[in-house]
Amino acid sequence: MAAVLLVLGFTAAAGTQAWRDSATFDEPVYLSAGTAALLQHDVTLNPEHPPLFKAIAALSVLFTHPASPAVARTADEWTYSASFLRAQVAAGTWHRVVFAGRLVPIGEALLCAWLIFLLGRRFVGASAGLLAATLWLSAPLVIGLGHLDGVDLPFAVTTLATALALVHWLGNRTRRHLIVVGLAVGTAVASQLTGLLLVAFVSVWVLRSERTWRRGIGSATLVIVLAWLTLWCSYLVLNPAQSLHAEWALPTPFVTGIRFLSTNDSLSGVGYLLGHFWTGGRWWYWPISLLIKTAIPTFIAIVAGAVLWRRVPKDRRAGALGVVLLPIVVLTLPLLADPRDIGVRYLLPQFALLTVAAAPVVLVCRARIGRAFLATGVAGALGAGALSIPHSLSYSSAPFSPAYRNLSDSSVDWGQDLGLLQSWAVGKTSYVSYFGPRGTSAADVPGASELVGVPPAQVTGWVAVSATNLNSNARASLGWLRKYCPIQTLGGTILIYHFSAPPTNDPGPALPPGVCAQ
Repeated sequence: MAAVLLVLGFTAAAGTQAWRDSATFDEPVYLSAGTAALLQHDVTLNPEHPPLFKAIAALSVLFTHPASPAVARTADEWTYSASFLRAQVAAGTWHRVVFAGRLVPIGEALLCAWLIFLLGRRFVGASAGLLAATLWLSAPLVIGLGHLDGVDLPFAVTTLATALALVHWLGNRTRRHLIVVGLAVGTAVASQLTGLLLVAFVSVWVLRSERTWRRGIGSATLVIVLAWLTLWCSYLVLNPAQSLHAEWALPTPFVTGIRFLSTNDSLSGVGYLLGHFWTGGRWWYWPISLLIKTAIPTFIAIVAGAVLWRRVPKDRRAGALGVVLLPIVVLTLPLLADPRDIGVRYLLPQFALLTVAAAPVVLVCRARIGRAFLATGVAGALGAGALSIPHSLSYSSAPFSPAYRNLSDSSVDWGQDLGLLQSWAVGKTSYVSYFGPRGTSAADVPGASELVGVPPAQVTGWVAVSATNLNSNARASLGWLRKYCPIQTLGGTILIYHFSAPPTNDPGPALPPGVCAQ
């Protein structure tokens, strides 16, 4: 019964926000690319390959009968996604299309919970699996990202599936279980290029786990071949013509995607955290961001779980090391050198594995005080998730609230509150700086003019600014605005000001102030 209530609660929370939230920055790209792959068999539009899970998420979109503009030869993902967005707006289908595209991700988040439960049950027991799944489904981070169409949640699903398949193989060592491992890790590659890291890790782990080098090499080779075949199938099912185009024995669009990301991801981006702004990457951005976005009870459970693994039988601890801890390290190390610190969503697979790592916390139930501790922690985690609704994406743990002061981009403000901004702006004349998808701007807000580029001496009346623009994307040009406290926020992401007299052009502090005291 507890599991049913948990699933229903998450579905209601995620579904409500899927309906009310406006399209986030990347969603028009994924929606348009997935729809084009299904309807026009074009898998080259989105250079961020692979296309499989974008197409899967777009399956439910087809029931809304979306407008599907023809893909021009010179089209790129940004221009096409903007034209796709405008075509839906003109047809009056945009809201339905966005909501439909979020139904599959909600199912993927629930699938993650089931896989987390199975892993926790395998290592510690059924109650431990339920605890781990509860920490996942109650996390504001998961509720906030779990209702959005993106590439990080599918990779979390396939990472967990790979971990579970590897656990079963380690316990049985049959060829059938090894085939499942190869198919699972192949699906991970078909969800995100980072899956190549999992292929390398799983192959090495299988190699060293066999009794002889000869058998190990054969098993590792089988995993790699199955992963390769799975990747090819993910392209052929969308565009059979790809069977005629290969490079390095891989689908040509996949190799093109590798080149694109190796170039694009090497470009330095802007980062912001806790009042610090920089260009390039900072290794500490990732652990601190995850700390800020994790509810305190969940964080305590993860730390306590790490300590309590010593109570788990030794053979199970060894298995957990290979399928929980090491994959976290393998997937995180490249991020520490990433020059684009643009959001904790990149850590969603790692967070899923960390909830599994918290599973041994149930072992404290052997004592009365332990049961009280566990009940309090679970209640706190559930409470944090409930209190984050209906703005779970902009949640931050209590010591770092409000989130807009300490975070930017997809960790807090990804453009999800355009609808709130449009409703607020009715009947007003305002200056607006909105951060959202290509194809949206201040022009989409009633009575609004673009704020960026306007001298402060000319600004009076209402001003609305996205936290991402204030903290990072337009930080220099909006620096003067950080001297002033907003009178309110919309969804915790859009800051509202009112100036009865023009503000000065003096630069403000690094950290924006909280909401004005009433």
